[in-house]
Amino acid sequence: MKIKTFYASTMAEALRSVKEEFGSDGLILSTKEVPLRSSWFRSKPAVEVVAAIDTERESDKDLFISSGQNTAPAGAARQQTGFQVQLPKIDKEYTEMRRALYSLARPAVPSSSSSLFSDAAAYELYQDLVTNEVDECLAYKLLDEAQMNMAPEERGNRDTLAKAVTGVARGLIRSEGADRGLPAKKVVAFVGPTGVGKTTAAAKLAARLALQMKKKVVLLTTDTYRIGAVEQLKTYAGIMGLPFRVVAQAGELGQVIHENRQRDYILIDTAGRSQRDLGAVQDLMQALQESTEIECHLVMSATTKPLDMREIVDRFGVCNPDHLLFTKLDETSTFGPIFNELVWTQKPLSYIADGQRVPEDLHAMRGDQIVDIVLNAH
Repeated sequence: MKIKTFYASTMAEALRSVKEEFGSDGLILSTKEVPLRSSWFRSKPAVEVVAAIDTERESDKDLFISSGQNTAPAGAARQQTGFQVQLPKIDKEYTEMRRALYSLARPAVPSSSSSLFSDAAAYELYQDLVTNEVDECLAYKLLDEAQMNMAPEERGNRDTLAKAVTGVARGLIRSEGADRGLPAKKVVAFVGPTGVGKTTAAAKLAARLALQMKKKVVLLTTDTYRIGAVEQLKTYAGIMGLPFRVVAQAGELGQVIHENRQRDYILIDTAGRSQRDLGAVQDLMQALQESTEIECHLVMSATTKPLDMREIVDRFGVCNPDHLLFTKLDETSTFGPIFNELVWTQKPLSYIADGQRVPEDLHAMRGDQIVDIVLNAH
């Protein structure tokens, strides 16, 4: 058996390295994180993955891998989950380590006595940003850079300072968005954890494209796991008079896309997966890699806690999403976590959803436009 340790800045990069080195027979033995400072205002962990490959075809022997609840031959485990074998104990340790490193690795934020907060306006604005769940260090960076670009006599004016902070914030995120509300590619897939509104987002975009813009659209679903998921999207398709297909096997996706190549847009609703179920997320990634035509949108709820949102982005990074899409903005009063992820991922924002109406409550939005929502939602 050959064993090798891989290092990367994200779990997605580490898993890709394992696959490139060992192919589909690689096994994940352990994962852990080590601190890595990426910039002066934010530190993030690096990922260490220990993987192995059976050079003597040990899968033919009577070897077993414990899953915590069941036991199965090692070869069978690889056949079911590809190169990614996720053990519950490893996953628990990974999550606990992430939480600890996130708290410990971040630099300390100056107190209210800091020279940065010598003006009451700056401290009040900082408190407003943090209350809106903008990361503390990121809020500090916004104010620090804003004040550097201002004359000393201007810093005490809250409105002037807020305008300067807005300018800095816009410069930290990618501003491009959906052109006239249209996806950049003809095949669009929605991925993300359970319960975030992927199916409704797919239906809303389908209605926008088909009913408002008169495009030829087909709806696909790979979600054969959730009770009622197929019927929900099928009902939407029926109401809009759109063709609908169920893709029961991941290997069929490429063929179904090819069969519908004459359509203007092919929208794919995928099964919701817990970000901690890395095996399922990995399977989803492999299905989406069947076609280079697919534009992937990572769907997240704006009500998700900041640390959980960070974990979702990291785990679904294996799907290499092209855009971030946020739902349920009508169910939260704090929008800072959206801004945090747009800064940290440098992924463009595609759409936001703020209600259940189809398609009225789906809005194409550039990343810089969300800044106004974040900074004015106090």
